[in-house]
Amino acid sequence: MTEIDLALFVYGTLRDREILEGVLGRAVPPADRVDARAYGWRTVYYPDRLYPALVPANQWTLGLKIAGLGQRDMARLDAFEGDEYRRGRIEIETQGGTGTAQTYFPTKTINTDAPRWSFETWTALHRPQAIAQYRSDDFAS
Repeated sequence: MTEIDLALFVYGTLRDREILEGVLGRAVPPADRVDARAYGWRTVYYPDRLYPALVPANQWTLGLKIAGLGQRDMARLDAFEGDEYRRGRIEIETQGGTGTAQTYFPTKTINTDAPRWSFETWTALHRPQAIAQYRSDDFAS
């Protein structure tokens, strides 16, 4: 099997094309990266980190639906996310409609009132050092 059963919903640093492609070790066609959102979640800072996690909330969280991922891609993404996250299912909405995707949920309990994480703030303040770090890591399985 070359394709996984579900798409992947990314809501944090993997929304950055350069980071996503660096982790995967390959280009992702623009058609495989579409805007998406998930209701019932809030994007907050993972405790003591600069990257995010999802917590339950009565609101939308923004992200991307990534399609066209194979087993090798998922292994690299799992290595990137490490033991702080577990993959699970989430309901998402795109311009094409609603559906189910996989996403990464935190493995630890995070307070629902944790500070809000913003992709725009992360991009402005932390992206350059994150890019340098991810370039030095190898996510090959």
